[in-house]
Amino acid sequence: MVWIVLEQLDRGLTWQEIVREWDGRVSEEAIGEAIAIADVVVKHEPFKGFNVGAGRKPARRATALAA
Repeated sequence: MVWIVLEQLDRGLTWQEIVREWDGRVSEEAIGEAIAIADVVVKHEPFKGFNVGAGRKPARRATALAA
């Protein structure tokens, strides 16, 4: 739903108009959060988290995993 709010902003709707259009279910605070994460949102793809590319640290010793 973040991308919908971003599209509404792109069309020129004010924050108050967006809140009214969503019947108050989207607050001005939520609109601000949508703007803050806009660069990680890809339309029509599920959100995978902020640390997707981070990966996991390898184990210190490979033998510890085998035991």
